[in-house]
Amino acid sequence: MKFRFKALAKLREPDELDTPTVLTPSRGWVTILSLTAVIAAAVAWAVFGRLPQTVSADGLITPPNGATQVQSLYAGIVSEIHANDGGQVGAGQDLAVVRDAQGASHGIVSLFAGQVISIEVAEGEVIEVGSTVATIERSAAGGRQLVAMLFVPSSQSAGIAPGESVGLSVASVPAAAFGLLRGRVLSVSQFPLTAPEISALLGGTIPAATLAADGGNLLVTVSLAKDSRTVSGYSWTTKKGPPQALLPLVSATGTITLSVRAPITLLISR
Repeated sequence: MKFRFKALAKLREPDELDTPTVLTPSRGWVTILSLTAVIAAAVAWAVFGRLPQTVSADGLITPPNGATQVQSLYAGIVSEIHANDGGQVGAGQDLAVVRDAQGASHGIVSLFAGQVISIEVAEGEVIEVGSTVATIERSAAGGRQLVAMLFVPSSQSAGIAPGESVGLSVASVPAAAFGLLRGRVLSVSQFPLTAPEISALLGGTIPAATLAADGGNLLVTVSLAKDSRTVSGYSWTTKKGPPQALLPLVSATGTITLSVRAPITLLISR
């Protein structure tokens, strides 16, 4: 009964209304404010931040007209060679002479002016119709300006347009030391190229199979930004670039910046 009396007495006493009630301790408020600040910053970044969209593709640094393989129209023995690796040839100039089985001699003529990349035959060699005699880097009017030819799979080509920025990692130039070669998209082919078309364009300088993709590749031609202050004559992401000239017919990987978008648009588009 003593216990029951104390319980009843407790019920009769008024509540301690003058004692403040602590809904959340001070450390809890710090946590809430911190989370609110983080969420607000994330929302602001999603709306006002910018993320670049890029596409990477392999290709080649080359003259604007590309390279051409000169093939023999005759079967027989190579009796003479009139060109050397690295030498210049004119349109209509004989590269070699082939003597057929009847003893008749036939000149193998370059249809284009340019520089000889390589002679593929030797004197005394027996060749067939269609054998490659030489690979010629075709000269362009107005000097030795180089471009980059990138081959972008059709499935990744949406949105690529002239004027977009391109950074090129050149195989002969260590990017970690000398940076990337700067350029801009000059043109985009209307239709995809097949492996044989790529091989014909590049003159067989690199295996077309390495650039082939299901559905074909679009040819993206990139103009290279010039800079007279560098040894190469082109603009790089480093101040001086490499200490040597930029050689043609060198493999390169280009990163094309398509657009800059707010991060929230990536979520909305899904």
